[in-house]
Amino acid sequence: MGAASPDVEVAVVGGGIAGLSAAWELRDRDVLVLEADARVGGRLMSEPRGRYWLNFGGHVLAGEDSATGRLLAAAGVEAGDVPGVLTALAMNGRVLTGGRVETYPLRLRLTTAERLALIRAGARVRLAVLEYGRVARRRAGESEADRRARVLAYRDDRTFADFLGPVPAEVDAIFRPTIQRSSGEPEQVSAGYGIGYFHLVWDREGGLSRNVLGGSARLPQAIAAALGDRVRTGAPVERVVAGRDGVTVHQGDERIRARYAVVATPAFAARELLEGVPAETVEALGRVAYGPYVVGAFLTDEPGPMPYDGVYAVATPKTSFNMLFNTANVTRGPGPREPGGTLMAYSAASLADALADRDDEEVARIYADDVARIFPAVAGHIIEVRIRRWAHGLPHPRPGRHLLQPALERPLGNVFLAGDYLGTTYVDTAVATGTAAAHAIRRRLRE
Repeated sequence: MGAASPDVEVAVVGGGIAGLSAAWELRDRDVLVLEADARVGGRLMSEPRGRYWLNFGGHVLAGEDSATGRLLAAAGVEAGDVPGVLTALAMNGRVLTGGRVETYPLRLRLTTAERLALIRAGARVRLAVLEYGRVARRRAGESEADRRARVLAYRDDRTFADFLGPVPAEVDAIFRPTIQRSSGEPEQVSAGYGIGYFHLVWDREGGLSRNVLGGSARLPQAIAAALGDRVRTGAPVERVVAGRDGVTVHQGDERIRARYAVVATPAFAARELLEGVPAETVEALGRVAYGPYVVGAFLTDEPGPMPYDGVYAVATPKTSFNMLFNTANVTRGPGPREPGGTLMAYSAASLADALADRDDEEVARIYADDVARIFPAVAGHIIEVRIRRWAHGLPHPRPGRHLLQPALERPLGNVFLAGDYLGTTYVDTAVATGTAAAHAIRRRLRE
């Protein structure tokens, strides 16, 4: 670039929530967001349906005292605490929607040997979750990047399946859906990460327990609306070339010169885009593991109360999907129950692979049949099913993942990385890393 004036101060590559978080923090500067898709938001995807909405991606968010909570407040997007049960379980014809999870072994249809094995495994996970909570707590004077690295290193020497040990098939079926929510299998994800997922699910205070009212897409849409024409959609980037004096972004026939760039794409995409950064960073980006998702969103027209009204999340072993969510639950307040609603089911990891050769219409039928088997009252009231497939649904740490972190977090000159793959708290990691990149760039712009 030499001494030539840049076209923009900051180019943000990727219009998911990580890139939009960075652009939001730099909205008073000369910033340009380039998004390959026709829409912003990445895996924060929803569609309105009257007073309800269909969800196709991320839907439960961190609390008010988090990077996501602060962004929601600043952008003026309303979110509410998810009411009802987050740890329901439907298995072998029985739906457990109340009481502590520790009582589940006594209430499920299991043999005595299976029941004892579930109690032992559950106690092991419960103790580890408590330990994880202590490990994940931020220490005085510690940076968020240091905390992320420490959490990633927790029990990162073996898989969750190794940590749990051999268990009967019925017990495995109970634990597997929660781990598969991460897009990986218990035999793939690191033990610490799997334990951390149970911590996120069970911890209402510090876990994931809020919904955006109107659908998760409202947050990226609000940020994009505020940025206006500084967000370009349908603008795929081919190369991001880092130089000593700045960055050149190749977008179609255009060469956009920027003083700084935030690369906020998934890790595998960043690996293909980046030039002029250390080889160890490129290699680390290529080693971040992702897994697939198939998501089904349902619009229903029931006239009154349903058996799942007090439930938000149900683990669903032995069905075509891992989890079922009552996504309209946050709209249920005091007073008469409004008719209709929305549900969401998803198949992750091997369950998504099993549906890869089925077309959307067949998947919709399979999903609707399984939902009706779990909650027979919904039969005849599903009026729309939409299917969305994510080939690279979520990143998930595998054993040894923490060894990649130094290469991913190291300074890269005028390029900054942002994305959920840099940590373990999904949307909140994406928002936090996008915001941190923006703060670092702002400091540099003031020098």
